[in-house]
Amino acid sequence: MKTERQLEQGHVAETIAIIDNETQLLKKQQQVAQSIMKEASSQTGEQQIRFGSDEAFYESAMDYRLHEQELLIRYKTLEAQEKRLKALDIMEGNPYFARIDFTEEAEQEKLYIGIASLRDTKENPVVIDWRAPIANLYYESELGETSYEAVDGWHDVSLDLKRQFKIRDGEIQSMVDTSDTLTDDFLLDILDETSSDKMKNIVSTIQKSQNAIIRDKHKHLMVQGIAGSGKTSALLQRVAYIIYSNRKWLDPEQVLLFSPNHLFSDYISTVLPSLGESGIPTETFQIFLRRLLPQYTIINEMQQEENFLTGKENKSNRLKSGISLPAFLDKYAASITELGPLFSDLKISGETIIPKEKIRFWYQETNDQLPMYQRMQLLQTKLLKKIGGLQKDEAKKDWVKAAVEAVIDEVVANDPNFEDTEQNERKLRRKLAQKIVAERFKPLVRKIHRYRFINYGKQYLHFLQSVPQSILLARNVSPAEWAQNSGEVKQRLRQKELLQEDGVLFFLLMSKIYPVDVYQKARFIFIDEMQDFSPSQVWLLRNLYPRAGFNFCGDLNQKVFDNETIVTLIDQLFPDQEVHQFELTTSYRSTKQITDFSSFLLAEESPIEATARDGKLPVLLETDNQDAGVLQLSAKLTEFLQKNSYWRTAIIAKSLADCQALYRSLAEDLQVELQFIETEDDFMKKQIILIPAYLAKGLEFDQVFLWDANETNFNSPQDQLILYTMTTRAMHELTIFTNGPTSHFLQAVPETAYLQED
Repeated sequence: MKTERQLEQGHVAETIAIIDNETQLLKKQQQVAQSIMKEASSQTGEQQIRFGSDEAFYESAMDYRLHEQELLIRYKTLEAQEKRLKALDIMEGNPYFARIDFTEEAEQEKLYIGIASLRDTKENPVVIDWRAPIANLYYESELGETSYEAVDGWHDVSLDLKRQFKIRDGEIQSMVDTSDTLTDDFLLDILDETSSDKMKNIVSTIQKSQNAIIRDKHKHLMVQGIAGSGKTSALLQRVAYIIYSNRKWLDPEQVLLFSPNHLFSDYISTVLPSLGESGIPTETFQIFLRRLLPQYTIINEMQQEENFLTGKENKSNRLKSGISLPAFLDKYAASITELGPLFSDLKISGETIIPKEKIRFWYQETNDQLPMYQRMQLLQTKLLKKIGGLQKDEAKKDWVKAAVEAVIDEVVANDPNFEDTEQNERKLRRKLAQKIVAERFKPLVRKIHRYRFINYGKQYLHFLQSVPQSILLARNVSPAEWAQNSGEVKQRLRQKELLQEDGVLFFLLMSKIYPVDVYQKARFIFIDEMQDFSPSQVWLLRNLYPRAGFNFCGDLNQKVFDNETIVTLIDQLFPDQEVHQFELTTSYRSTKQITDFSSFLLAEESPIEATARDGKLPVLLETDNQDAGVLQLSAKLTEFLQKNSYWRTAIIAKSLADCQALYRSLAEDLQVELQFIETEDDFMKKQIILIPAYLAKGLEFDQVFLWDANETNFNSPQDQLILYTMTTRAMHELTIFTNGPTSHFLQAVPETAYLQED
């Protein structure tokens, strides 16, 4: 008689066979669809619009439109097939991670839970998606009488079994029955695994506290959590859950996901695909703003290392990051509505075609009961009509006639169907004249369509000059400091550059003046590392997408800028709507020893709970100088390399300069073994990483060597925060090198919390 484990292993094999069958079927369908798509695409060029009569025109235009729609449907089908194949590929080695048995209305059911649903040839469910309503029995319920919520309401059931699996390459590594979501041993076994250069999908380790976040029904959500508490994981799983729950109407392109930098975006890039979702790019706000202001270079000084190390930033720019100035924009826009914004002359090759005074006159003729952006639409229509009239007048000028004479013979010679009559020649001359004039006026028409008859640079400078002193003084900004900052803005505008803080206000001002149309229509917005996301940025997103749901997560213990935060201003950012808040206080990343050690580095007491995952005490390796420290570090790295370990190791120094000096000090054979991450555009490729602290935020490594934690490097309150951020990157082992007198922050840690080496 087979054991329970043997039976389960047999079910794994049967499930993988079903996965393989569907994969092969999909690949065949994909080949056929691609062949049809290729043929249909080639036919697109053969589709012609017929102009012989109105009937022929409309018939051919309709045929062309139907052909386009057919191609679009086929493209979507191919896209769906590719997405399904990716999910099946992930499931092949690990088809599911849990099983639930339950009784509903006297009928017994058995369901397996995985990253995506799977059915057999008879359409019977083999695996259910972890996001399905009934899967919540696994995450939320204990054995016995319970219930789950579905689309048609609540269902009462008796939960009879909850079984957890760890499956690798089609083989059951372990399985256990429990009443909780995860047994401690099972969770610790998964958390003990090594890290990788990409964030792991931990859908099988979702805890009740995280599940509550993932499935929460509030429109707006804020999650605060300590380092390693699974904030980012829960946020990404919530993205996947929301897309699944609203799949009938929500396009993945309507989801915006912001991360702090490109390095972090690459780190989390595989999580959503491993959860069964793809096509949701993670981007930085800087890139997003560049798309809104394509004519300007956006500079993000807030993310630069200097600000991270000092915790200081320009007080004027800090004011721009808050919500005082975005709120003042409404009053400013109202104050210029009657007179209108600052207009520019419309010119062609330096010649003024329509002077700005005339444009202002036409603006003031529009209905003064309308808001400025609507009056601007009416003005745009007026300008286009005026340009149309000017083009007719221009077509009669001698230079146009001369230009027509220069090309007409060639046009006639190249058109075999041209019937040479006086009437036809007159028509041709008229068309050529219109074309020549239209080409000359084309840049001007484009400017009008894009509302470029407004001098936005001068308008923004005028806005800055109009900021009341009361607003400046409330944020400790003197008029002299503000004037100096405005002068710097003026210089940048001449170079077509804007700091990110100015870019936000600049775009908000533009949106007050004319109707801004944004291509991407976001329904849900997710913001990771919210401590580095300014309130003014949220204000902009709220203005662009007033109906979107917002989801924030971050760790205020890692906040590196002393400015207004989203948390402190949340009621003003969402004045009429609730933002439901969660707090995660258990660290799953680090061992208990590392978590306890890091908690002593916090300036204020914070409720931190460590997992029961046991490990080595952090090591404090005190050396007298840099040379001695390099020798000790080299010995540690050599020992690690000889072990041929799968662990990923990070050498984290406080600054980029510290990293550069350390790299030069290492022997060539060690330099070859490690990867020096110098910018956020680098990708982690090697097992040993050398990285400055400001780029290590949000990342995790099996082993961390913290470099140069002496009193010179770490003595200010900001340094204490940086030290906390650096230590919380370690999962399993942490070694701290001092290279001189030890920082007083480390001296304050109880001696029982670490091992000391000299």
